[in-house]
Order: sequence, then C-alpha cells, then structure tokens
Amino acid sequence: MAQHSSKHNVYIAGGPGGDSIGPAIHNYIAGSLGLDWTCEFLRLSDVNDVMTLFRRDDFAGGIVTMPHKRTIIPLLDSVDDFAQDIGACNVVVRTPSGKLHGTNTDWLGIRNAVNATEKNENSGQHTAVVYGAGGASRGAVYALAAGLGCSTIYIINRDDNEVAALMADVEAYRHFSRPRLVHVTSLEQAETLQCPRYIICTVPDFEPTSPTEVACRDILGQFLQRGRQQQNILLDMCYHPPVTRNIKAAMEASWTVIPGFLVSGHQFARQWELWAGRHIDSHTVLTMCNDLVRERESSKVVAAA
Repeated sequence: MAQHSSKHNVYIAGGPGGDSIGPAIHNYIAGSLGLDWTCEFLRLSDVNDVMTLFRRDDFAGGIVTMPHKRTIIPLLDSVDDFAQDIGACNVVVRTPSGKLHGTNTDWLGIRNAVNATEKNENSGQHTAVVYGAGGASRGAVYALAAGLGCSTIYIINRDDNEVAALMADVEAYRHFSRPRLVHVTSLEQAETLQCPRYIICTVPDFEPTSPTEVACRDILGQFLQRGRQQQNILLDMCYHPPVTRNIKAAMEASWTVIPGFLVSGHQFARQWELWAGRHIDSHTVLTMCNDLVRERESSKVVAAA
C-alpha cells in the first residue's frame, strides 16, 4: 500500500524542448517503495519558475538539468561541498525543516557508469577531454579528477569566456586537488597532445553551424580518430536523443560508448536515498532504463515507416 504524505511531486527541471525517460523510471521507483509520489518533466526557460514549484509544500525532490544547473545555486537555501566545488547543482532535496538543499550527483553517475563499463579495471593516470564548458561540464571535470584519476583534462568549447569561467571554478576547489585544464583551440594544438582515455560530451545534440562550432567538432573528431582500437571511452551526458551525433561518431571510430541515460541511471540510488532515505535495486532500474530507451526508439522507427 502506498504511503501518503503532503509531499508527493518529484520534478525534473529542464529547458523547453527537453525530454527524458526519467518520469517513467522515477514513477516506477516510487511505486516499488510504496510511495504515492509522481514525477513530471518541467520544460521551463526561467529558473525562477522552477523555484516556484520547488518551494511548494507538495515538493518531494528535484532533478535539475541544462540550462539551470548553475543558475539555481544562489536561489537555494544551502548547497553541500560537492555542488560548491563543482559549481553546479543537479539534485535538490527538501530538508525536514522545509529548506531546499542542493547537491551534485552527476559526477557519481559518470564515475559509476565508467567503472561499470571498465569493470573497475581502470589503473594509472590518464588524460581526458570534456566537450563543452557549461553547467554539465563541472560534474564531468570533477568525476574525471576525483573519481577516475585524471590529472590533465583538455577542454573543447566554442566560447572562450565559458572556458575561463570553468577554469576559475576548478581553481576554486576547496575539498579536492585541482586537475590541470588545457583549452584546446585548434587541430594543430590537438595533434601535439596525448590521446585521451576518456571523452565526456556535455553539450546538446545539435549540428554545428558557426565556424567555432565546426572547429570544436573537428577537434573532437581528431581525438576520436587517434583513439581507434585503444579501448577508449566516450560518454555523452546528453540523453535526448539516446544515440547522439557524438555517440555515432565515436562508434564509427570504434570507441566504447556510454549513453547519457545510463549516467542518469547510475545516480538514481543516491537520489532516492537523499529524497526518501530508502534503498533501491540499481540493477533493476538500469535494466528498465535500457528497456524504455529501446521501446521508444522502436516506436519511432514504426511511426516513421
């Protein structure tokens, strides 16, 4: 029997046009725990509109996606060391006193997804690439440095100011040693750098159009081609669509790929522990994530036929 309480709404807050298998997964988890909670995806461009819903008495927990991961921080009552060091918040918890507390589980999802793929065979120091310098890049850098032992991380991004802001955030780490960040701005520079073990993409799935966007894509492509047959890993934080342009490019270059929905799946256990103080079976939830994505992609093929 479901447990009834005043709080029962879980929200995934993203921008207009976003999509997610998250509501179906979180509704399943709530039911398995005997909670009458429901999950809804919010397509809101203004983070203040997100906060209006988060402040309601029926708010049970929140996930924050692009483009709100950074802008929500000053609007919360408190954040923990992870959100503070990373400079981005993707999970909001309602405390017993009714305050809104932010944390970051993106880095855990990245680390756990990579470890599951490598079967914990990761050893030694590696270099990595982060493609993008927005809110999601913060969790990626932290996961690579704190979770996967990468001391040098190359940044590919179209906007120099965004890269400077990311570097400033990493320089301000208070609770973990800082990795060395290198802004890669040309193919010529990329050729002089060590091929990365990991590439983490943190940008939406779009076709590059501007000269700087095309240049970034070409730099990424060069790293992919140099990493052929080396059992390297590309992880894409974007999960809409499940198979992004960057994942397709990595597969064509024979890289191992990790889609974004699996990164989300590897965070669910921690998120529900924070919201409800309950344990969930992560293996069952990850299997459900895979099944839902396959069903959605199959239905699209049928609809297009």
